[in-house]
Amino acid sequence: NGREKERSATLIIEMVGNTTKITNPHDSKTKDFTFDYSYWSHDGFIERPEDGYLEAEPGSPYADQAKVMSELGVGVLENSWNGFHSCVFAYGQTGSGKSYSIVGYGTNKGVIPLTCAEMFRRIEEQTTPDRYFQVEASMMEIYNEK
Repeated sequence: NGREKERSATLIIEMVGNTTKITNPHDSKTKDFTFDYSYWSHDGFIERPEDGYLEAEPGSPYADQAKVMSELGVGVLENSWNGFHSCVFAYGQTGSGKSYSIVGYGTNKGVIPLTCAEMFRRIEEQTTPDRYFQVEASMMEIYNEK
């Protein structure tokens, strides 16, 4: 962000698979944090001129919305479709990409709108006079908890 650029901040975050590595800029010691999923969204993307979608540059670790959906969202969708309660929990520092991954913006739709679109497409396709569907959803954001 602008504040980090003004301060000539050093990049101290690295994603390796599902591990996030954080390097202390003062002593270069690294701490590893392993999660179910850990996605790189800092740089390494290009914006498609025709629709504004952000996709990974060749060879980049950038995780676009399609990658997040295929690795995380499809499981949520399939479990929900099969009648199971599903939950997505995104945790991280302010500005780390949680809202972008979950909600997205513009043509870069996140897990929730992509999952809902596919679920309602299936419902429309499979609804009959004898078959109907009921969908319930809720979303909560805790911001700057103290």
